Amino acid sequence: MKDFFKAFLSFGLATSIQKLLGFVILPIYTRYFNKTEYGVIDMIGSVFAVVAILGLLQLETSLQRFFYEYKGLKRKLLVSNIYIWVAACSVSIGLLIFFSASFISTKLFNTVQYSLLIKTISIQVPLANVNMLGLVLLRFEKKNVQFLIVIITQVVFSLLFVYLFIINLQLGLPGVFYAQVASMILSTALVTFYVRHLLLFRLSKILSYKNLKYALPQFPARVGSMILDQANRFFMLGFLTLGAIGIFSVSMKLASVIQLVNTAFILAWAPFMHAQFKNKNNKVVFSNVFPIVVSATFCCVCLISLFSKEMVRLLATKEFYEAYKYVGGLTLFFSLYIIKETIDIGPKIREKTKYLSYTFLLSVVVNVISLYIFIQLFQLSGVVFSMIITNLFLVSISWFVSNRLYYIPFNIRIFIILLIPALTIAIYTMYTEIPLMYRIIIALSCLAFYGSLLPGFYKRLRSFS
Repeated sequence: MKDFFKAFLSFGLATSIQKLLGFVILPIYTRYFNKTEYGVIDMIGSVFAVVAILGLLQLETSLQRFFYEYKGLKRKLLVSNIYIWVAACSVSIGLLIFFSASFISTKLFNTVQYSLLIKTISIQVPLANVNMLGLVLLRFEKKNVQFLIVIITQVVFSLLFVYLFIINLQLGLPGVFYAQVASMILSTALVTFYVRHLLLFRLSKILSYKNLKYALPQFPARVGSMILDQANRFFMLGFLTLGAIGIFSVSMKLASVIQLVNTAFILAWAPFMHAQFKNKNNKVVFSNVFPIVVSATFCCVCLISLFSKEMVRLLATKEFYEAYKYVGGLTLFFSLYIIKETIDIGPKIREKTKYLSYTFLLSVVVNVISLYIFIQLFQLSGVVFSMIITNLFLVSISWFVSNRLYYIPFNIRIFIILLIPALTIAIYTMYTEIPLMYRIIIALSCLAFYGSLLPGFYKRLRSFS
């Protein structure tokens, strides 16, 4: 457990620095671009997020699953096979997007005006995926310093290129994506240099088959996850405006504060979870880790929800102030991914990863139906309601499926008790402006409530670990 907390703090520092970039850039973007232009940036970013996932084929999970099973030459073959597959798929998809840029721009925006921006993100696809594989390798080799150096390099040069292309050269929207590509080139080159000792560039049919057999059943789940994150933009494009997408994007950016916790948790959780599979008491460990994770996560949701107004006013211009209303609900949406990760043990320990895809596909159906209904009834608030409902369903169905495959005595009563304050505050702040003094009192109450429970949960965990 100490290794888990150490890894969580280490990767938390790195991801905090990376996420800090978004908060530093946000005031620049909201100053130089209006709501509609910010909506364009967000829509093209959504396109990039979707196509980048397609290039990965979920093979990074094979890298995580089998890395510790091999040593020496076999490990190098494992890594090299995954690199070759991901690079080939990502380049192919990047080329497809590049040559389809005019078509995509017309379909999304009814104009070819943004074709250049779409061509620019097509170059990012292979760079981003190779960069991600390198960071996974550094994490599994426990090279935390090099991991941190890569992240800092990417953040520093991103800021420099934003200053160069947007503020100094005043290139407008293209400058946003030029800055992203330039910083990604440097970051990818650096991380590849650090992991070069693991690269042979030799293809093995046996390892390719093993990697794909493990990864591909999870691929629909990853696509489903991406649809859950990004489908709302395409619905908003159909029912609302680019300006509404711009407001929503600012809300998402601020809600992604919880993603600092989420990303650091996942980076630390994967090695910890796989290591526990060999522990005969893993059921007890997992069941006692669960309330600790839930308490800390939902406490963060409450605090972010209560002070979202101050966050928006600090980081955005007046045109975007409305965004604070939706930050709390979106924070809760993101936080439920952490809960899902904690309970989704069964499919992974039994290596029946196809069930991950089934649960996400069911959630996609819930997402699409609820989005269609709620966006027409409640506009932007309806998008947030749909996202919360979808991820609550995702957690529920994942809980059921995981326990059918490998029963772990998670306590549903404790989960509901811990959820209620976070859910109430997130929704209430969407509709009611609470005076600052009352919000401070509520925040202190939340800290007292969740904080009083954590020592007992941790003591119980220590007694079994």
